[in-house]
Order: sequence, then structure tokens, then C-alpha cells
Amino acid sequence: MTSDAPEPALTYLQLREKVLSVNPAELGLAQSPTSSHVWGVLMETGYAVGSATLVCLVDGTTSLYLSTGGGLLGKPGSAPLVEASKGLVAEAEACLQLTSPAEEIPLPEAGQVRFTLLTYAGKRTIVAAEDRLSAVDQPLGPLYQAGRHTLFQLHSLTGQKHPQS
Repeated sequence: MTSDAPEPALTYLQLREKVLSVNPAELGLAQSPTSSHVWGVLMETGYAVGSATLVCLVDGTTSLYLSTGGGLLGKPGSAPLVEASKGLVAEAEACLQLTSPAEEIPLPEAGQVRFTLLTYAGKRTIVAAEDRLSAVDQPLGPLYQAGRHTLFQLHSLTGQKHPQS
């Protein structure tokens, strides 16, 4: 995050660290034919005022953490939200080879999107400029669009606007 952004709220950092460090077995998640590698995805977007972390798990659980301290926790959601969340995880399976193994996952800078794939073998990550993710030639484009679709479903369910809106 840039030095201009306020420090993230402690609750945000704790929730983020919890999902980054949890064992999928503790959540009842196991490898399956549809999810042989990825059990969760974080799509983190950096803004001048902080960051937003979308968390989607293979079981359809969806959360949104805001570095300002707000967010939505563990929404089981409606069928469209669950499908969108599972779709993001499925798309992450297809993008696995684009990511690199990582132990430390820094927050994205303003204008960046960081994807962190939570796999049964550890964390993998990749970061890209948000304004490039819609480009036709962008290999991460489908993953980004799946994340945006999940955010749309989450905000439709709650009536809240996306931080960028």
C-alpha cells in the first residue's frame, strides 16, 4: 500500500491473516474433481484510501474485508452469489500456472489487483495493474472478470456499492 493510504484497521489485518493461514481441513474443505488444487481465492484491490479484499472459498463462502474496518463476513449468500464465488475458484484453477509460490502476501498498491490462490500445497500469488486487466490480451482477464462478477452478486445481495463505485 502507498504511504498516502491510512494504516489498515487491526480487524482487517487479523481477518486477512486468518484466511491466509487457515488449514482448509479446519474448514471442512478437501480436494475434489472440480477443485484439485485451489480451495480459496483472495482478490485484493488497492485504492488511494486503502484496500478491499474479496475472499471466495470453494464451498461458496464469500466475504469482503475493507482496510477501513468494514466489510461483509462469511456470507453464505444466495444461489447466484454461491455460484459466482465457486466460479472464481474454478477460474483460479485455470490460472494456477500464472502464479508464483509465496509465503508473504503484501497488500496491493493503489491501482493494483493482487490475486492470491489458496491451494492445498500452499499460497500462490500474482499482481497486475487493474487498468490492464480488462485488456483482450490479458491472461488474468477471465479471473478478474470472475471476481468482478462475484462482487456484483455480493453487492446486489446487500444493496451496498463497490468501493470504486
